[in-house]
Amino acid sequence: MFAERMLVRVVMCRRTALHRLTERTLVACRDGVEGYDVHALTGWTGDLADIPVKAIWNGRLVAVAGEHPGDPVMARLRFRKKLGQGESYSSVSEATDDRLDQEREWINVDVDHHGIAAGARDGKGEPVAGLTIQVNFDAGCLPEACWWYAEQTEHERLRRPAAGDPHLFEDGFVQHTFAGPCHPREGYGIVFRWPQE
Repeated sequence: MFAERMLVRVVMCRRTALHRLTERTLVACRDGVEGYDVHALTGWTGDLADIPVKAIWNGRLVAVAGEHPGDPVMARLRFRKKLGQGESYSSVSEATDDRLDQEREWINVDVDHHGIAAGARDGKGEPVAGLTIQVNFDAGCLPEACWWYAEQTEHERLRRPAAGDPHLFEDGFVQHTFAGPCHPREGYGIVFRWPQE
């Protein structure tokens, strides 16, 4: 699969990513593609209700066990039809985390497919292509700093940019559209630094 458009909308509750809604427009790179896999970081009990990912629009969820013992369960968003090479398909999924004691340090997109197109916005500033990540922070729990990163190690992404750097954001609602294409086996995202209590 290749993503023409991926829009990730995250709603934070305290320091937890409570809801992560992902809209995708994907293109099949070969014939017979039936779905798209997402990681569901949870133990598998045999009950689909235990997987914190739901198919919201234009697909259904199927659980797929990992290849090796201890691997996370994969949530496969099954398409309504098999795709032929070059055919596109749009769907929406939602991941939830109601464990409000969990503290997130970033929202990350690991590109585990053929890549994501270069970012583009329409005349009103709405994302129409590429990867866009939007984060709406809880008004009562704002980070002291927030910035976007692309193709960095975990150590590099946690290094706060200097004041005035264009990677830094300034308020409780942040969004970034990655201008260039997003490459396979790379990570793209937004980091938060929380105030020390």
